[in-house]
Amino acid sequence: MEQQGKKGLAIASLILGIAACVIAWWGIAFGIIGIICAIVGLILAINAQKSYKALGQKNGMATAGLILSIVGLVLSIIGTIVCGVLVAAGTKIANDPQTQQYISSALEQISSSVN
Repeated sequence: MEQQGKKGLAIASLILGIAACVIAWWGIAFGIIGIICAIVGLILAINAQKSYKALGQKNGMATAGLILSIVGLVLSIIGTIVCGVLVAAGTKIANDPQTQQYISSALEQISSSVN
């Protein structure tokens, strides 16, 4: 029964690592969820590896979960930072009166050329 618990930890870390890698690209709010999934996946993978090492066994699933959790953590952090920078830049541009005037004149030119 103890073997099943270790296998469950390895499977959970693998699933959380995959989820973190996928969720990393869904924006700021989901990026934070991806970071949380990756951290929990890391903890589970490390615990599974320690358990298997104590028994003298190797477990590729725990190693895969560890690697995917690390990759998911890095991608989630990068994705969250990039989205934050883009939102800040977009907000700054949208609040600039000169830019608003430029966009308005460009839209007027486009609408007049369509008609």
